[in-house]
Amino acid sequence: MKFITNIKISHQFLIYLILVILASLLFCFLYVNKFSHIIDDNNNMVIQNITFGHGALISNLLENGTYSRKFYNDIDFVLEKLPVHPLLIFLIANFTKNFYLIVIIKNLITFSILYWVIIFYLNSLKLKIHYLYIYLLIFLVPYNMFIALSFDFADNITSILLPSLFLILMSNINQKYLISTIIIFFLYLTKTSMLFVCLAIPIVIFLFDNKKSFTSKKNIIFLGPICAILIWGIFSYLKTGRVAIGTNSLTINSLGLTISSDDRFLDYYPDKSVDILLFKIHMPSKLKNEWELYDYYKSKNKDHFSKEGNLKKYLMTLPKKIMVILFYIKRDSAHPDADGKFKNPIRYSLIFSKFFINFSILLSLYSTIQSIRKNSSFKNDFIFMSMLGLSLMPLVAGWATAKHLVPISILCYFYTIYKIQIFKKIIKN
Repeated sequence: MKFITNIKISHQFLIYLILVILASLLFCFLYVNKFSHIIDDNNNMVIQNITFGHGALISNLLENGTYSRKFYNDIDFVLEKLPVHPLLIFLIANFTKNFYLIVIIKNLITFSILYWVIIFYLNSLKLKIHYLYIYLLIFLVPYNMFIALSFDFADNITSILLPSLFLILMSNINQKYLISTIIIFFLYLTKTSMLFVCLAIPIVIFLFDNKKSFTSKKNIIFLGPICAILIWGIFSYLKTGRVAIGTNSLTINSLGLTISSDDRFLDYYPDKSVDILLFKIHMPSKLKNEWELYDYYKSKNKDHFSKEGNLKKYLMTLPKKIMVILFYIKRDSAHPDADGKFKNPIRYSLIFSKFFINFSILLSLYSTIQSIRKNSSFKNDFIFMSMLGLSLMPLVAGWATAKHLVPISILCYFYTIYKIQIFKKIIKN
């Protein structure tokens, strides 16, 4: 540790970037070995082959300058994906099409954000630099590293931004609420599962942070969600004639509820991919645009829940989803192999993730109870519990897979390390 602390921060950052590059290259080799169709003979990324619907969207941006992709019934969907992740890949692809460089540049950007957030946080609390490496240990868990290094779904960005938001809120940085505003802005436009975090955390800060030094500065945090809502709402209105906002930010959200409330849902979840169930749900051919699809499934959901017993059936799926979030350690969302079999081996990386999720919940409850008994502040514990609970709400309402839980497990790990630091300070004093 003495050797590490003697190295200048700037030099440590260069070493860190080299490690990020090496990790990215390892990820690329493993990815290409399994999914060779992602590159052509010149090692250029075949953008169209990026999964989860991002490929067609980014390709259309590159070729036609249009933010949309063909989905059901050859309809142009503008509001199927939030913009941060596809725009990031699009911007990098404007400079290079090389698969390895795209992944490396993306990871240099995201992991640099994480590095400096941790450094600012440590400096503001006058903590030793070696804590940087303790925080980064969580990325040595293979599945966490895989998700954070990935390029084909937005969870790679939330895996960085959600834990970063927590550290900034725990810090004493003079401009912490300005930085929090920026992070919340990007979180809102990255994943719909971050909606409640982005809307409610500013309220939590407004009500609970009573430090005089931040009294006049904390209100700026409301600008994050407000600006994100306005930008996405105006964009959607200009492109589709309707404002997309809140739980209606994406026009496929109502279809998601149809899937999660389907009577066959638990026949698939969590072992089998719910995408298989999606293909078994009837989609009428009369739909002409994405809002018609949204309205159709919204009306269908309303009719479904109005029938006796359906709401109860849906609520009965919630305990299973919670159990998956807390304890499920097998490979989930599997597709059938060549023999039509679903393989769900134990994913050992998830043991660490589940441990920190469960441990942090118990730790935060214990710490809050102790604070109430001693009549001391439990603000930071409440911020963590709010971030955790608000992140899990959409996943319990819909469904959670292992990749959805990576940002949350990293958040829980960061909270655990933060509490250890606080306890050490208390013992010393």
